[in-house]
Amino acid sequence: MLNQVKPGAHYGTGANHYISSLYDVAVRHGLPATDMLADAGLHEDVIHNPTERVPTEKLADFQTAVWDASDDETMGLSNRTLRRGTYAMMGKVSVHQPVLHKALNTGAKFYNLVTLHDFVTLEIVKDQAVLKVNEEAPERDYQHLFAEMCLLAWHRYASWLISDILPLTETRFPYPPPNHIGEYHYLFPGVHKFNHKELALVFPAHYLERPVKQSESSLKAFMSRCPLELFRQYKADYSLATELKLMLGKAMLDGTGTIEQCADKLHMTRRTLIRKLKDEGTSFQQLKDIVRRDKSIFFLGQQGLKINEVAERVGYSDPAVFTRAFRQWTGLSPRDFRQQLLCGDVES
Repeated sequence: MLNQVKPGAHYGTGANHYISSLYDVAVRHGLPATDMLADAGLHEDVIHNPTERVPTEKLADFQTAVWDASDDETMGLSNRTLRRGTYAMMGKVSVHQPVLHKALNTGAKFYNLVTLHDFVTLEIVKDQAVLKVNEEAPERDYQHLFAEMCLLAWHRYASWLISDILPLTETRFPYPPPNHIGEYHYLFPGVHKFNHKELALVFPAHYLERPVKQSESSLKAFMSRCPLELFRQYKADYSLATELKLMLGKAMLDGTGTIEQCADKLHMTRRTLIRKLKDEGTSFQQLKDIVRRDKSIFFLGQQGLKINEVAERVGYSDPAVFTRAFRQWTGLSPRDFRQQLLCGDVES
């Protein structure tokens, strides 16, 4: 049975990549993919229109159908089967822990027992916590669907446990920037490291000491909303980083956006702004880079703009400096990134 959202609720849209990848998984399983799409309120034509965005509720319903029909939360994208309900059972054994560190460790141990290998590990490196997901058969997950779902599942669960957004210092991906990279700034806020040696979430280690604020009763409600919960960010009451990113995005239009100007608009000193951002696990420069990266990717998708014009629009007077920065953000030069977008070959 599909997990239904409340009437009138709306959670936005998702990239066509996800519905197309799920459809491909369903076909490989020999499932009635077209009928399952229809049951989720979607027509098969959506698969042939890569630019069409899909309502997140329908995307979640289709993923639930694939999970249920295959009875496998890996959807066949791993060499081990995780029976339907494995994620919920992980929640049951970990939600009673007093702090996030113990909850994540318990959840990781559960998965490692089920999979008979170190599927999930948590370690502390200096002042950062690194939660790694070790895919045994990444060649089966060539569209990176299971990899993304794993990271989303752990990040959303951790945020829900502490009733706050778990800020990501960076997210690591052992593959090149995908052609739906624009989705990542929403799904995985923070710095993205592609072609990395590991699949991992990195966040400030001090968050591990945050108390767990949930119970088995509230867990049932959370799990009943999955996978829809995975496609939306946990909504905290306030995030300075979120407000600052919106401010920086607008500031690019009028050439403003120094740390002093932003602090003044927020009615706080420069030192206070730096301290508050550090508490949220980020920095002014990191946020500025994220905004510039996302804007750059958007503008590079517009073929009428030259590279130097894109550079100017995101605050770089020197195209060479912009090219170096963009390569650090994505692993590709702006020209190569645009070419791969044109060829639809970014994931290869």
